[in-house]
Amino acid sequence: GLNREWPEGRPVLSQGDVAVGRVNRADVAAVLVDAALCEEANGKSMEVITLKGYESPIDGFATAFARLRSDEVRKESGEDLGFGAQPSDSRGELAVAAEYSLLMQLLPGEVQDATRLEMGKTYEQLDKGKVDRKKGAAPTAREVAVATGARAPDRQEAA
Repeated sequence: GLNREWPEGRPVLSQGDVAVGRVNRADVAAVLVDAALCEEANGKSMEVITLKGYESPIDGFATAFARLRSDEVRKESGEDLGFGAQPSDSRGELAVAAEYSLLMQLLPGEVQDATRLEMGKTYEQLDKGKVDRKKGAAPTAREVAVATGARAPDRQEAA
């Protein structure tokens, strides 16, 4: 997620709502400005994470935007762009699965299993054993609160 402490680096663009990682605010701003000014970004939705240790492209993000598929093409290929149910073997959903497999290798922590990270916690906490969500576990009250925009039970003020 958006992180003030995460260093600037190379923004990595992806599609399919499968990116898991961190992004520096300056990197988000650079991508947004380029997207607003770049024809290659029109009609395309994307996610961005920052890969630390790599420089941003010197010539901007036009080449990266050009590699992304338009939302129209994604929909035509059978990718689920909303809350519908597309067959998992459609070309679009197979493309999302491939992108997910690649992006999971870029997780910021030593523990390379995003399913063990509780929403709102960090990979550093997972690496140190302070968080370890069990596979298939129901969401915690705090996760539900974070996901719905409510205040977490442990942070509510006394009435």
